[in-house]
Amino acid sequence: MHVIVIGGGAVGLCAAEALSARDCEVTVIEAARCGTGASAGNAGWVTPSLATPVPGPGVITASLRWLIDPSGPLWIRPTLSPDLLRWIADFTLCCRRPVYQRGLLAMQQLVAGASAAFDALAARGVEFEEHVDPLLYPCFERSELEHVWQVVEELQRAGSSQRFERVSPGELFALEPALGPDLVGGVIAQGEQRVRPELLTAGVHRALIGRGVEVLEGAPVTRIARDGAGWTVTTSGGLVRKTDAVVIAAGVGSARLLAAHGVRLPIAAAKGYSRTYSPDPTGPKRPLYLESPKVAISVFDGGVRVSGTLELGAKSLSLSPRRLSAIAAAAGRALPGWRMPADPLDWAGMRSLSPDGLPFIGPVPGLDGVHLATAHATLGITLAPVTGELVARRLLGARGAEVPAAFAPARALRRLDGRRSAPRVMAV
Repeated sequence: MHVIVIGGGAVGLCAAEALSARDCEVTVIEAARCGTGASAGNAGWVTPSLATPVPGPGVITASLRWLIDPSGPLWIRPTLSPDLLRWIADFTLCCRRPVYQRGLLAMQQLVAGASAAFDALAARGVEFEEHVDPLLYPCFERSELEHVWQVVEELQRAGSSQRFERVSPGELFALEPALGPDLVGGVIAQGEQRVRPELLTAGVHRALIGRGVEVLEGAPVTRIARDGAGWTVTTSGGLVRKTDAVVIAAGVGSARLLAAHGVRLPIAAAKGYSRTYSPDPTGPKRPLYLESPKVAISVFDGGVRVSGTLELGAKSLSLSPRRLSAIAAAAGRALPGWRMPADPLDWAGMRSLSPDGLPFIGPVPGLDGVHLATAHATLGITLAPVTGELVARRLLGARGAEVPAAFAPARALRRLDGRRSAPRVMAV
C-alpha cells in the first residue's frame, strides 16, 4: 500500500514513521519545512497530567474575563466569521461537565499509551533529546493549590495511574531553589517526560529519509481528488502524486482540503507563544507548570523554554510583545531567583483545536481511504507517536485497530449543506 501523509509536523511525521516501520510505501508532503509549524517551539512535554480537554467547566466565564485582557491565558479573538462563531457555540456546549468528563476519560485512555509509543519510536532508531522527570506544580495561593488537587482527583477518577504527591513549600524549594518565597505548597506529578520538540521532528525526519521515504517540502497541497479506487494529491507547484490512501495531518489547513468534498471540519486556529532562554546557573533545574497563568517552563540541554497562551481565531504568526511579556513575567514571578538572560528566542505557532478539545483521528466518512490526524491542541507532542500508531494500525487493518469512537471524525463532521455526514458518536 502507498500512503501520502499531508503535513510534516510532529503528528504527520510520526504517522509516516509508523507506516514506514510496517513496510508501507509512504510520501510526506509538507507546505513549508518539516517541523517548523506548531511543533517547533512548544514545551515538548509528554504529559499525562495535562491530558485534559481544553473546554471545561468555568472556561467560558474565565475567557469572558480575559476578553478585555489579551495577555490572559486563553483569548478568543472577537470575530464575525460564521465558521468561528459556529465553532465557539459548539465549544461552549462542550464546556458542560458531563461532556468534559467523557472527554477526560477518553484522553486519559489515549495518553496511557504515549510513553510506550515514544519507547517504540526510539527502539526503531529515531534519535531525539528526552528527559524523564517529575513535573512540579508550584502554587502561590491556597485556592490555586486546592484547584490543582481537585484536578488530580478528577484524573484519578478517570483512570490515571500516575502517582501524585501533595508537598510543602520546603519540599518544593529543595527540588527547585529558584522558586519564590510566597509558595503555599504544590503537587509533584510522577511519570512525566519531555522531549525537545524541534529535535524530535528532526530525528523522525532523518529516520524517514534513511528508510528511503519520499519527503517533499515547500509543497502546499491544493487538492485531493478521487482516482478510481485511490486518490491523487496535487500541490501548488503542479506536482501530482497518485496513492492508495491519504492521511491529512495539516492542522487547520485540513479543513480546506475536506471542504472541496462538501465536508465541514470544525477546527479552529489557536496560537501559542514561547520564549527560549540560554542556560544560566540561576535558572530552573526542573520542569514546572504554573496553573493560574497556564505557563509551562521546560528545561532542555541547551536552555529553558517558557511557553503558554491560546489565542483562538488567530490569523497570522505575528509575535505579540504583550503576550510574550506576559508569559515571561509569570515565570519571573514564580522564579524570582532566576536571572533571565537577555535576547531570548521568541516564537509563535498555530495549534489546531476541535470544539470538544479531542483530536480527530481516523477515517473520514464518505471518503474511503482518507484519514485525519489533527486537532491535538496543546498535546501534539504528547500524542504524536501514539496517534501515528493508531493511524498505521487502522489503515493497514491490524487486529483490534479500531480508533476509539471519542476521537472519530464522524462525531463532528457536517456536510456543507448543513446535514451531518454521519451520526454523532460523542453526544454533547
